[in-house]
Amino acid sequence: MIQSPLSRWIDTALAIAYPEQCQLCEQHSATATQGYVCRSCQKSLRPTKPPWCHQCGLPVSANQPPDAPCLNCRDTDRQFHQARAAFTAQGPMREIIHRYKYDQHEFFEPLLKQCCLQATLPSPTTYTALIPIPLHPTKERERGFNQADRLAAFFAELFDIPINAGLLKRVRFTETQTHLSRSQRLRNLRGAFVCSNSTCEGRFLLIDDVMTTGATASAAAHALKKAGAQQVDVLTLARALPF
Repeated sequence: MIQSPLSRWIDTALAIAYPEQCQLCEQHSATATQGYVCRSCQKSLRPTKPPWCHQCGLPVSANQPPDAPCLNCRDTDRQFHQARAAFTAQGPMREIIHRYKYDQHEFFEPLLKQCCLQATLPSPTTYTALIPIPLHPTKERERGFNQADRLAAFFAELFDIPINAGLLKRVRFTETQTHLSRSQRLRNLRGAFVCSNSTCEGRFLLIDDVMTTGATASAAAHALKKAGAQQVDVLTLARALPF
């Protein structure tokens, strides 16, 4: 396929800004189509594998009964039905997501799109729409984009499910969740989301980059269910593991 002048200009600009070198290890070659992550670093990415908690998707011991919730789900009133993630948020994946979100390193996107191919839907449900978990407008302006919107576009293409990005809104600015405990996260997110439609019947799949405690997804699911959603599942690129 013949490249347009604009495409050639973009490729040239990327080659100048980011030489064909892995942006993680800085030791091996890596191209733009690889997201500037070399084969060696890509092999360090860890897809999630069963057995996992049937509700939140957290990898669990092989000795745990297949339908039993993990310890976190036993102690928490989850508002979503099921959650799954493509990878564990460890090592290179954790660094890629952090730099993508906070440093606007969008050159990782070709790799992230490939990583989405590892994802499986939480359930065989026919979903009404994918819903990227929204950022508060102030935070989105600071960051420049919402990573969940980009991932939702990848998943929508993969699973042939429409996106409804305007159905869920984040109406309360919350401090970052990174250093908060599970109980603090729950309090921090109380009332943070509302559904823009008073009646939103259907089955929805929330999309985000990482699930840690599940507090954000649960708060978002609560807003949708309050407006009439029959089922809310969650799909993320990565799943944080407890230390």
